[in-house]
Amino acid sequence: VLTRHNLHSRQVLSALRTGKHVFCEKPLAINETELNEIEQLMQGERDKGEENNSPKTPIRYPLLTIGFNRRFAPLARRMKDFLTNCPEPMVAHYRVNAGYLPLEHWLHDPDQGGGRIIGEGCHFVDFLTFLVGESPTAVTACALPECGRYREDNVVMTFSFPDGSLGTISYLANGDKSLPKERIEAFCAGRVAVLNDFRTLETISNGKSRTLRARLRQDKGHRAE
Repeated sequence: VLTRHNLHSRQVLSALRTGKHVFCEKPLAINETELNEIEQLMQGERDKGEENNSPKTPIRYPLLTIGFNRRFAPLARRMKDFLTNCPEPMVAHYRVNAGYLPLEHWLHDPDQGGGRIIGEGCHFVDFLTFLVGESPTAVTACALPECGRYREDNVVMTFSFPDGSLGTISYLANGDKSLPKERIEAFCAGRVAVLNDFRTLETISNGKSRTLRARLRQDKGHRAE
């Protein structure tokens, strides 16, 4: 499903009801009602699959995958490996220099695009979830006051995770496009990892630093996904 955001949920539901596996670009839905409907359908399909299961027949039900590609990036996997088995909770910062988007752009339309935080910000929430290994238990967010130039797309979000880890996302439309778009910094038990725009990964521990570079100029995980 690669259509505009307001069409995603109905097309996903239509395909799932015919038993088809579905790959949907983000976002899966633009409001909670749409998301709940998909969740209920998927749960029903899983329940039916388990009821019809037998030793000779594996569980079968349609699969749904969302296009969160960044977690598949080679440097993202190396970052995850470097931070695995940390004996303490981590703190992770994700800065997104998203750039200005004209007010009339369809992404800003709440009924068509859902806004930039739903439409694109979900990528970065997924990445923090991937890095920590758990879903957040609490979320707070605060946006800059509106001045007539933006549409609530200068936002700082804070996430708390079950193991005590903390994550922040700074999604910014008020910067300069010459600055690389994405930078992730993670700190945990004497280890530091810095992923710079999916081009380089710097890992630091025991006073030693190592830098890895993407084989491609930039690799956000689309091919591996």
